[in-house]
Amino acid sequence: MEIDEKRKIVSNFIDETLREIPNSLNGYISDENGKFSKRREFNEITQYINGFIEGKKRKRFLLLPGIRGVGKTTLLFQIYEYLLKEKNVNPNQIIYLTCDDLNDLCECSIREFTNIFLEDYHDTTIRQLNKNIFLLIDETQYDKKWTTSSKVLFDRTKNIFILISGSSALTIEDNADIERRSDRKEILPLSFSHHLELKYKIQLNENQDMLLNLLLTGNINEVMEREIEINDKLMNNSNYTNLDWKNYLYYGGFPIYFEEEDTTGIRNNIVKMTKKVVKEDISNMKNISEGNKTNANRVLRYLSIIDSSDVSMNKLSNYLNTAVGNIETILDVLEKTHLIYHLEPYGTPSLRTRKPRKYYFVTSSIKYALSSKIGNNIKDKNKFEGLMIENMVGSKLFKITSDDDDLTLFYDANNKGNVDFIVKEEFGNVIPIEVGKNKKDNKQIINAIKRYKAKYGIIISDTTKNIEKRDNIIYIPIKTFALL
Repeated sequence: MEIDEKRKIVSNFIDETLREIPNSLNGYISDENGKFSKRREFNEITQYINGFIEGKKRKRFLLLPGIRGVGKTTLLFQIYEYLLKEKNVNPNQIIYLTCDDLNDLCECSIREFTNIFLEDYHDTTIRQLNKNIFLLIDETQYDKKWTTSSKVLFDRTKNIFILISGSSALTIEDNADIERRSDRKEILPLSFSHHLELKYKIQLNENQDMLLNLLLTGNINEVMEREIEINDKLMNNSNYTNLDWKNYLYYGGFPIYFEEEDTTGIRNNIVKMTKKVVKEDISNMKNISEGNKTNANRVLRYLSIIDSSDVSMNKLSNYLNTAVGNIETILDVLEKTHLIYHLEPYGTPSLRTRKPRKYYFVTSSIKYALSSKIGNNIKDKNKFEGLMIENMVGSKLFKITSDDDDLTLFYDANNKGNVDFIVKEEFGNVIPIEVGKNKKDNKQIINAIKRYKAKYGIIISDTTKNIEKRDNIIYIPIKTFALL
């Protein structure tokens, strides 16, 4: 394609975008029921934007990686509206770009796109820019040069705020230059409380600090009060039913499916999403053979149907008839897409080397969708639901401990009477945690408290209606834990 022809195509694309987005913005951020509720990350992003507008130009590059369907595109359009209506930014100073649409027209990097935008609509260059520009970029994984473009834009002007959204495959790109220049906010599947906030506009607010305090101190008073408050809000909301909890466990985490009533359709779409992550997102960011793409899908299916979450590399290697090194590469890449995560066994360095890792899905609905699509081999419904609940609890604990440098989440590798999880403070408490549906036996948690000399242990189950503490054991109802 001739340079002049390419430039004309891109210029027309920009012109159409600048005219279309402000006029059709409402269609991107609302439906017949009104405006979509905002993810909690919205307020964090607007704090960066406010600082930039006030002249604090150091924090001007923000990455929003996340798997498909978690609401990244809606979030970008809500930020667009915030800039336009709350901060009164001229629409010609806000440009929204989706890289897959641009790539359908021609091969054009984010840097080239921005150069043309500045020249045509602001009669300037990146280096000479003297006004604030807001660059909102979606589906960035489709631009293989996004890291180079972002680095150049960041280095050559302090007057462009760069907000980049894309698949979690963005995290596969290990680039020290980008890490040094940007901040990163992972857009994860919704927690249950966040699900209720967005779907029903039930203001539950963030309770992670409260749950963290319970884990670290064993004091349940604050959480008991919060549990009563949450239950009152749910009871007084006519749209909420007890079926929502089960639907969330099996089909939740993705706001894109809120209006979808066909649960089979939701399940099928989640399966398609995982395949698309493997087929497109991973390939866009990392060279991976066709054989390993096939094996990546098989690894995900395998993890969805196994009874236990611990994975022997040798068994998986034999199962897929491929080298252990390939299995390790596949699991590493799948973790970086945030479809799965792993836990190591609690114990000595030697034990952690000998024992296998355990792998969980980032949300229980992915486990259900993948396992049910190929025929779940766990016939006991209560047992399978127990595994789903364990996955949900593990994901929540993983997020909490990942956000706190002083905490690490392990699984209990003890061969007899092991509990499900262990939270370890860097120089302090060991907190054993047992999860179970219809879990009435407390022998495992008692043994774990003695074994690890813990001050207390926690059982998360459906055998109590409210949070309570008996001796040195804290009992938390499953739904209450999910709502904190």
